[in-house]
Amino acid sequence: MRFKFTFFVHLLIIIVLLFSPVSFAVENAENQTSGEQSENNDNNENQENTELKLYAKSCILIERSSGRTAYEKNADEKMYPASTTKLLTAIIAVERCDLNDVVTITYDMTSKVPPSYTTAYLRPGEQVTIEELLNVLLIPSANDAGFALAIHISGSVEEFAKLMNERAAQLGCSNSNFTNPSGIQDANHYSTARDMSKIGICAMNYPQIANIVCKTSYTLHENKYNARTFETTNSLIKPSERTYCEYATGMKTGFTKEAGSCIIASAKKENMEFLAVVLDAPEPHANITYRDLDCKTLFEYGFVHYEEITKIDEPVISLNFLQDILHAKFSMDLVFKISLIILAILLLVVILSLKKKRK
Repeated sequence: MRFKFTFFVHLLIIIVLLFSPVSFAVENAENQTSGEQSENNDNNENQENTELKLYAKSCILIERSSGRTAYEKNADEKMYPASTTKLLTAIIAVERCDLNDVVTITYDMTSKVPPSYTTAYLRPGEQVTIEELLNVLLIPSANDAGFALAIHISGSVEEFAKLMNERAAQLGCSNSNFTNPSGIQDANHYSTARDMSKIGICAMNYPQIANIVCKTSYTLHENKYNARTFETTNSLIKPSERTYCEYATGMKTGFTKEAGSCIIASAKKENMEFLAVVLDAPEPHANITYRDLDCKTLFEYGFVHYEEITKIDEPVISLNFLQDILHAKFSMDLVFKISLIILAILLLVVILSLKKKRK
């Protein structure tokens, strides 16, 4: 009689342990999951309901500290990135070269730039440092500087393009392909706003790049006979420009007829910092630079909604280790539970039988 009583007491304890906390955990987890899905849906609906007036075909806004997407429009559509490509070239140059390394310009470096594309008027035999090349690459968007860096680093444009694609893949760019270091128009040279934002965020992490892209002008070979001064192509950081943005901190512009007007821009206000990518905006017209207007619209949206963008959802925490095992993330079915109970009963019978024999 005592054996039966002990058996049923143990069995009752096992059933309570298996079902009570687990059932509570399941219900709790389902409620939390439902809440999270509702919150995510609300966030998506909020963005969808927030129809910003944007001119570009594709764009994205990223909050830097959290890496969260604050706003996007066709962010995964393949586009031509034009000279915003140069940020990736700059990243590779900073990672693989000393800024004081000297590069001797060759005909091969300068001859690859098509007519009408911007250059720094580099000449074969001219000697420039990596730092000087980076300045003319990123400020006036000199294409000859891009080819000079590529050939200096990899020996050829083709080999450098392989390096670009490898580095882009490491950054998580999954819809991009680069064929040249400067963004020269090529049907096989493409990316997306989302991919370019990853490149932009990486570039922001390098002071060597950040300290260049914030400049409004640069003089190559200053105080020398062949000195020449260049102005930035980024009107967001020029106080004299109509579309000047007081919070803009720099980055890189781009334009070709096929790519439209493009830009990767950064802005900071107090503790808020954002990166915007705008691809294929209309060409400037009547002193209106549409890519700049889009950037200002995105930045203003980010600054206003900063708190909700950076809010971190609390993770779902299971009640204890046992319920994680028994639930397999709260999806255990009834058949499996019953099987566990049967195994527990058999084990209990064996244990109690052994105890009875010993007595």
